[in-house]
Amino acid sequence: MPRRSPRWIWAGRIAFGVLAVGLVAYLAVVGLDKADKLASCVGAVVALLALATPYLLPPPGGAPMADPDRVEDSGTAKATGGGQATTGVDITGDGGPAQVIRSGDATADGPGSTATTGVVRRPRP
Repeated sequence: MPRRSPRWIWAGRIAFGVLAVGLVAYLAVVGLDKADKLASCVGAVVALLALATPYLLPPPGGAPMADPDRVEDSGTAKATGGGQATTGVDITGDGGPAQVIRSGDATADGPGSTATTGVVRRPRP
């Protein structure tokens, strides 16, 4: 589900309120019989636009989603006695999407030992 800022949420609420008041005023002025015929056509067009909107508007943030960091068949990692072993991809950054397919076995033995297979994210210095 796309993320929306509070400004867009309030804009949607205000637009809904304006449309609701406009609809009540229209029904009162024109009459229910004529309004019913026109509303069927308008409702169909609005429904199609609502369905197409996510595909026509750019995603929030403006940038397309980055390709995931991929790891396949990462192998075996073993750390003992406070050591650190990593197989796969070691990434420094803010953490985009990651995909791991068939990761290997990771075994850590002893206090402070770390064994990882797959994707390891490190903070930027």
